[in-house]
Amino acid sequence: LAQAGCLSGEQTLINLHIDPAEHLRGAKLSSLTQAVAYAGIKARREPVTRKATENNIKQITTAAQQVFSFCPTPAEIWKSIRHKDFSRQVKNFLWKSIHGAHRIGSFWTHIPECRERATCNFCNETEDLEHVLIKCRRPGQTQIWSLAKDLWLRKHQTWPEPSLGGVLGCGLATFKNEKGKNSPGLARLFRILVSESIFVIWKIRNDTVISRDGEPVPENMIHNKWLQAINLRLMFDRILTNHAKYGKQNSIKSSLVLQTWSSTLLNEELLPGDWINQPRVLVGIEPKSSHPPSQPSGRRGRGR
Repeated sequence: LAQAGCLSGEQTLINLHIDPAEHLRGAKLSSLTQAVAYAGIKARREPVTRKATENNIKQITTAAQQVFSFCPTPAEIWKSIRHKDFSRQVKNFLWKSIHGAHRIGSFWTHIPECRERATCNFCNETEDLEHVLIKCRRPGQTQIWSLAKDLWLRKHQTWPEPSLGGVLGCGLATFKNEKGKNSPGLARLFRILVSESIFVIWKIRNDTVISRDGEPVPENMIHNKWLQAINLRLMFDRILTNHAKYGKQNSIKSSLVLQTWSSTLLNEELLPGDWINQPRVLVGIEPKSSHPPSQPSGRRGRGR
């Protein structure tokens, strides 16, 4: 039949018109999945731009240019906050932070009976995210950034001074070693230190404002909370090197863990080269006691 059609000298017109009653549009319900339907709805919606989001993206872009010497696209920035080196809590915190979705600062100015919550009761300034993470003079953020800097300088020569764009864009971190090549371990340590630090600062702020009614958290507690968070990350890294238990997708290479934490450990000179399975491996900052050292009591002599 096909050969006969080719050899025929006559041109056959085929009616391709579709009857409107039979012209079906959209998706077939019997084969439609929730994922396909949701993707279709998202594709039809116009993206809504928020002023706070745009400002934060600009700050992250500027900080990345200054600290990491490259200009990320917005897509790269959004991808960076889902980095596998971040915990789920940190990922959620970063997403809300970039969107300006935390209930702080100007959020409360639109509620007459809660307007006083917009101001930091310690500094008497608007308590936006930059104030909480970088500028607040209440005990917390300054001490934590000092601890992070101390640990970082054990491994690298310079510490980038924290800025709002820099800490929100810490997932973009890239650093080079002495040979000028990218250092995955160095970049990973930076991501862990900065992300865990900002989340500890945020939790301490909430504890101060909500649970302690504005009374600052003692400095020894701040010190120990940060140290606990970093030591937990070190412990999880060591545990996740078990490929047999956690599989290829969820486990971490031992070599990457060693690269990440080398030069930052307590009494590292006494540890073997591969300390992954050694007990009580901690970062090289000591905890602070919650009680002042007791004074030896003098012995009274018997009177004559």
